[in-house]
Amino acid sequence: MTALTPTLAIVAARLPSPPSSAEMLDAEVSGDTPDWRGIAVPEYLLQRFARRSDAAPLAARPIAGGQIHLLARRPGFGAVLLDAWDSSRQRWRGWLVTPDTAYADACGLVVEERDAPADPRAGLVLCDMPVTLDVTDLGACLGVFSQERLQAARWLETHGRANAATAAPGVIARVALPGDDYVLTGTPLSSELGKDGRVAYRQLLRQGLQQLQIATADATAPQLKTPVKAANSNRWLKLVTALAASVMVVQSAWLFLPKENAVVGNAEFRSGSGVETGVRTRVLFRAEATEAEIRTWLQREQLEIVAGPDTLGAYTLLSRDRQKVLPPPGPGNPLAVINP
Repeated sequence: MTALTPTLAIVAARLPSPPSSAEMLDAEVSGDTPDWRGIAVPEYLLQRFARRSDAAPLAARPIAGGQIHLLARRPGFGAVLLDAWDSSRQRWRGWLVTPDTAYADACGLVVEERDAPADPRAGLVLCDMPVTLDVTDLGACLGVFSQERLQAARWLETHGRANAATAAPGVIARVALPGDDYVLTGTPLSSELGKDGRVAYRQLLRQGLQQLQIATADATAPQLKTPVKAANSNRWLKLVTALAASVMVVQSAWLFLPKENAVVGNAEFRSGSGVETGVRTRVLFRAEATEAEIRTWLQREQLEIVAGPDTLGAYTLLSRDRQKVLPPPGPGNPLAVINP
């Protein structure tokens, strides 16, 4: 393939920030928002449920190049887009994949509608974070790339850093590829210390890969010479993924733009007197739970999804009843884990 200097063509999307507590309060006081029981599942989450359902038949596919697979030992941490099998080392080479399209840099490939069906946990291919893995490291299949899209990932790994555009976190742009193709990606990382959350995000991901003892395939990246298994490694990994999710709360769908005011992060619901009127709980739903099952259960329990899924795949539920206790996971509800 002929080398081509990356050129930013058009800005496709600027990812919005979630509303502040004050904005939410103003909307509630003015009566602009519909009754909360009627919006238990926001529209952008319905789209994510639909995407997950469409991709479900891919889960048990035999492993092959071009597929996106969850990391078997820590599926909440991320996935990997498989590139090619290294017969000499008996390992797969690929790139780390996360759901967080908002963190795309000039080497990040945004999963698009043309890649469907693809589980929403596959949102961004970090082509500047190549990895090698054993077959036993691979979990369920989340999506399958065409050969053209796989070639685009290879091109971004080689040429993405040559993009000379100005750093602009949160901007998704269209970059021309050799021929008539294109890719949706981000802008280069900022060199100013502390000015670009994408830099901290990548540092956290690299630390997580080291903790999982997954080798990076990038010769320029620091390698873990002596694998260290910390006594509190499970807690540490949960902290890493939680921090990565908190750098930017915005989740997305197919350019993964949520509806306005759909994602509220950790903002508290308060009445005009400043007294909190609800309680929040993080939960994981069963992988096989359908959107209809979840919606029916939320309405029956008078709960609302107000944030998520985060990097761990967890959702935040709101109950207006401060004494509300969620029923334990089991028959009759779609819960898998409460407070993961």
